[in-house]
This record gives sequence, structure tokens and C-alpha cells, in this order.
Amino acid sequence: MTQKGKANDYDYDDDINNERKESSRERMSACESVSNDIFYDDVDYDVNNVSKNVIMSRRDFAASTTTAALISALFVGENAREIMKPGNAEAIGFQKELKPKRTNINDLNIQSSEPFEFRGREHAGVEFGDQKVGDGKVLVDGALATIHFDVKLRGLTVVSTRTARTLGGNRTVSEPLQFSFGKLPTEYLKPLKRKTVNGIGAEVRIDPELGELYVVKVSPDGPAAKAGFQANDVILEIDGQKDLANLPIQEIGALLLGPVETSVDVTIKKGGSRVANAAIEKYTLIREATVIVPKKTTANANAEGGGGLFNGETGPAVPPIIFVPGALDGMKVGGRRIIKTPSDLGYADQGEGEIPPGADIIVEVELLDVVSPTTA
Repeated sequence: MTQKGKANDYDYDDDINNERKESSRERMSACESVSNDIFYDDVDYDVNNVSKNVIMSRRDFAASTTTAALISALFVGENAREIMKPGNAEAIGFQKELKPKRTNINDLNIQSSEPFEFRGREHAGVEFGDQKVGDGKVLVDGALATIHFDVKLRGLTVVSTRTARTLGGNRTVSEPLQFSFGKLPTEYLKPLKRKTVNGIGAEVRIDPELGELYVVKVSPDGPAAKAGFQANDVILEIDGQKDLANLPIQEIGALLLGPVETSVDVTIKKGGSRVANAAIEKYTLIREATVIVPKKTTANANAEGGGGLFNGETGPAVPPIIFVPGALDGMKVGGRRIIKTPSDLGYADQGEGEIPPGADIIVEVELLDVVSPTTA
């Protein structure tokens, strides 16, 4: 209720508001100074029309030796005295969900499969560990298996059926792989055939715009790869021959090729002209019989699968390790297995996306479903 006069009348509401403001200032002063001389008993404090009662004894106040403890006591509410007890600290505002620790294969119980035939010869067994043991059907020979797989390089997932296809708006669709378990596809039983040439093991090309001869790719374990040549390195000189960009590509090939165990001097600019302060280095390479890596074809077209959307023909490239019976032997539906995969059972000398040729990888497999041979 407000009473008003002409000269000496006053507004009771304004008076009450002023008292509350003054009380608030005094409490904030107490927080800043942490002084035992400033104290409030049975304080009624209004913040945004929400009343918080703080009941505190002078002994409790004296125990608050930090500004943070005093602020908690003044503003936390009716249970201030209880919250201030040791061991009852609680984060207020938000909680951050911690991600589970990434499983390392070395932390698992490592097992090894039996040796098996691959590419026309006996291959040593592969090592694997079960991250999770499933509780569903057991995977047996002849069964139709449906799996998800993730291929990892240096801890990063670079190929996965979980994000196999990208749609508009950066949305992704998973494409589980379905295949007949128990035998290798025919193409992995045949010896791997590759043509060889006697040279440094590097594919080169002329850039007409920059007027440079640059490295397109190098053959794994070839002389150029061993010397550290990389894609986009610029070749400045071959056995004293300069101005290479103006030579026919056939003449450049003749300079790089030659009898096995003969030498060739090659000067390169590391990283090419686009790299600031690129190093210029000279190498003496010994020619070897190096493999010519063919262009990629549809990686999964010849793998015997379950047919339809899930046979792997349209999804990410499937590493051969997936079809090695010993690698998935004994898995149950719901299980997850981590497999150490050597390069020949991965993407071999062709590589895949960010995976360079000749790289060893880690393959993680989750068994989603098993259809037994009698019902398949």
C-alpha cells in the first residue's frame, strides 16, 4: 500500500526496495572481504523474485575461510549448512559426459589364428583380441554373416561401413556388409600378378602450367620410396639433364629406366614449388625391378556376398582380412573384435583413401547377425 502527501509523504514500496538493495550490497561486501565482522542471521534474500532463506550461525561463518565457501553458503539455499560439510561438494550448472576410454588391442587377450592359404601361398596367422564377447549365435562355416567394420590407421577411423554413404546436409547412411563365412573369395586364392619394370619405382608427370616434372606416386619398397620420395616432389635434374619439363615423357622414362643394379642421380625439390623454402636434395638411386601398381577397380565386385544392398559392391572397400575364416572364427552376435592387419591383408600396394600403399592397419569388426546354413 502506498501513501502519498504533498511535501513529507513517502512511498513505502520504495523504502522496502531500498532496504533490500542495501542488504544485498552488504552481503556482497561480506563476500569480498570474508570478514567475521559482517554477518546476517535469518536473512531473506530475493533474487529474480525467488526467495532463498539462508540460516547460518556465527560459528559456521567463521569456518568459511575462502570467498568461494562464503558465496556457496550465502546463495545455495536452505541446505547451505549441509552442503558445506566436507565430502558433499557438488558441481552446479552442467555435467559433462566422459567418453569411454579407447580400447587398444594391446590391452586385450591377444590370440593368433592358424596359418592359411592366401594369394597362392601359405600365410602366417593373424593376431586379434575380443573387445566384447557376444552373447548371440556363433559364427560357423557356411553361415550368412552381417557385420560392421571400421578400418583404423594411427588411431583414426578412415574407412567404415557405419558412414558408408554420404547424403545431403552431411548426413551419412551405414551399409553393413553381408557375406558367406568360411572360405576366401576366389580372387584371394589366386597369386597376385603384377608387372615389373627396372627403374627407380616412381610414376612421374609433367605439369604444363608450372612447367615442372613432378612425382605422382612411388612404388612401396622401391628405390624412390626407400629414399623418401613423395607425391608432389619436383624432379629438377636426372643424371645432369635439366629443363626436364620440355622433354618428351618417353625421353624422361629412358633416363629413369635401366638395367638392374645400375645407378642414377636424381635431384628433387621436396614438396614442390608450392612449398615455401622447399629443400633441394640430390640422391643416387640404384635401379631395381619394381612393381607397377594397376589402377583401382571396383574393390568388392568379386567378393562373394549375401546379395542386394549389403553385398559390399556399393559400400566402402573391404579389406581381405574380413574374409579370412580364422580372423573371425568363434565370434558371436553382438561381439566386437580388433584385428592386427598386415598390409597384404589390408589394401596392399594400392592403398585406400588416406591409407597409403603398403600400410599396416587395424580392423575392428562387430558381428550384427548370423543366419545359419540350414535357414539361409
